[in-house]
Amino acid sequence: MSIALIARSVRAERIRTGGRSRLWTVLIPAAATVPLAITFGIALVAESFARIPGQISVLQVSTSNAAYWVITITVTLVAVAAADGQSSENRYRSTEYVRLAFPRQWPVLAGRWVFYGTLAAVTAAVTLVIVLVALPLVSPSVYGTVAVTDGVALRLVWTVPVFAFFAAGAGVGTGALVRSPLGAAGAILLWAFVIESAAGYLPSGAALQRFMPLLNGGYATGQDTVLVPPWGQNVALLYVCSLFTAIFLIAAVERTVRHG
Repeated sequence: MSIALIARSVRAERIRTGGRSRLWTVLIPAAATVPLAITFGIALVAESFARIPGQISVLQVSTSNAAYWVITITVTLVAVAAADGQSSENRYRSTEYVRLAFPRQWPVLAGRWVFYGTLAAVTAAVTLVIVLVALPLVSPSVYGTVAVTDGVALRLVWTVPVFAFFAAGAGVGTGALVRSPLGAAGAILLWAFVIESAAGYLPSGAALQRFMPLLNGGYATGQDTVLVPPWGQNVALLYVCSLFTAIFLIAAVERTVRHG
């Protein structure tokens, strides 16, 4: 019964977001194109400098430094997309129709996690593969050592989609708790681009930053990081996925208590 309700929620979200919705016209295109534009823009500039004879020395970039913008921007924006989709149900009192249509409320959130998580994983995987394949072609002097088949790339190919999938779950949870599209998106962006960096300015900030979810997520994928968490890559991935799942579970319990 619960699986049927989750599938029903997935189908309902697919129908609701179909057509020219904000999901397909703004959020998902931005999640793919913004990191691609930044990555290849930097690569083209670096390549132009590298080809100036005797003027400047440009070090080659390894695969472990090639996917930074995909990990940072794509994962954040798919979480924003999930939060926006979840919190949008509070418009026009549509949440009341959802409450009447579903006898239990947690499958509604679970279905949305499946929908947005799958979309997030696919978006992250496609964007990542484009970066790993095209970078050596666009900038061979700087990114010539990047390869989609080396050990780091193979880890990136499966960990980044997993990271994105669970980030979408956190996004659904944030949207359910905040219940405002603008507020939920703002909370995620504030955390990703302000709080995690600003934590370093607090007393013992460097130690605190080692436990930040996005830092752990990037480290878990094989991306080079300035700070290293106090555990290995697989534990870091488990840690961040557990944090994101906890946000979702808190939202599911709160929704169940609120709606009865």
